[in-house]
Amino acid sequence: MVCINICIILTKSFHLLVLTLLVLFSIKTASGCGCNGTGAGAGGGSKSSLKTPPKNHHLVFADPRIAKVYPVIQKFKKTITSDPLGVTKTWVGPNVCNYKGFFCESPPDNKSAIALASVDFNGFHLRAPSLHGFLDQLPDVAIFHANSNHFSGNISSDIAANLPYLYELDISNNNFSGEFPVSILAVKTLSFLDLRFNSFSGSVPPELFTMELDALFLNNNEFTDGLPDFYAARYHYLSLANNKFSGQIPGSISAALSGASEVLLLNNTFSGCLPYEIGFSEDILVIDARSNRLTGPLPFSFGQLEKAEVLSFAGNLMYGNVPEEVCGLGNLTSLCLADNYFSMIGPVCMGLIASGVLDVRSNCIPGLPFQRSIYDCLDFFSSPRYCG
Repeated sequence: MVCINICIILTKSFHLLVLTLLVLFSIKTASGCGCNGTGAGAGGGSKSSLKTPPKNHHLVFADPRIAKVYPVIQKFKKTITSDPLGVTKTWVGPNVCNYKGFFCESPPDNKSAIALASVDFNGFHLRAPSLHGFLDQLPDVAIFHANSNHFSGNISSDIAANLPYLYELDISNNNFSGEFPVSILAVKTLSFLDLRFNSFSGSVPPELFTMELDALFLNNNEFTDGLPDFYAARYHYLSLANNKFSGQIPGSISAALSGASEVLLLNNTFSGCLPYEIGFSEDILVIDARSNRLTGPLPFSFGQLEKAEVLSFAGNLMYGNVPEEVCGLGNLTSLCLADNYFSMIGPVCMGLIASGVLDVRSNCIPGLPFQRSIYDCLDFFSSPRYCG
């Protein structure tokens, strides 16, 4: 009987010991989860919370290439001082491909891999002091668009070496300034470059016009000096508008425009005559060279621009006859020659005036309304005019 009582007491003591150890273990586990910030204190220590440690090296990424850019993005995120749309709130966790503004695809060198292929920050209005250490550290990026933000600083010299697939770069409508970012010249894969609406200044390096770009947008900056000869360039779109470019437009531009559809040269101080070679650029839809200091006649060769829809040379110092060949282009919707010194037009051009296609106001054409005064015209023609 004594033995039985002792056994019962020992058994109860063992059960109490086991229960005590279980309670202590549970308290230790719960307190450990709470310190890790997983929310176990409030949620009861669920299995899902225990499987998501907060430290970066424990995060599970879809691909090692994604893991490589994760810290780059997080570092850049810390430099952003303004995010009015709350874009960076989505830049959390290992699924970089779901971050707003980031897009993933298989890289060219490994179709079974997943990599960050493009960045599209257009219209996000983010503010950061620089893209240095961000753009140049995204090795698989092919497209980088950051239109309409508040970025500034320099473009890293490592961009060419570190981004072997980059072919579209758009940093337009930002706060960049200073000289042309020469590091871009080394990016041989580039086919689209957009630097519009910044405050870049100084000369444009001649090497830029040897790059095989499909589209080049430099408009609305403060670039100065003349244009070099165009060599390897073959543009679909070329915009140099609203700068301070000067000098003659080189005849070699015609080769660069052989497949172009839009050429915007307006609001500069280009001088000399329009190169007749431009008339051989048969795919052109739009040429806008208004508000310069171009002189000489409108080349007859422009009558070969059969696809042309808009031709604008208003606000220059051009003179002579308006070629009937140009007025006869079948697709023209606007031919603007106002504010020049043209002195004669033929019946085909007269028909375009009646239809509202041709604007020749403020010229020196006898018999037409809204022309310059005779004194203004005589003063202009009293001095010899040269293309050079």
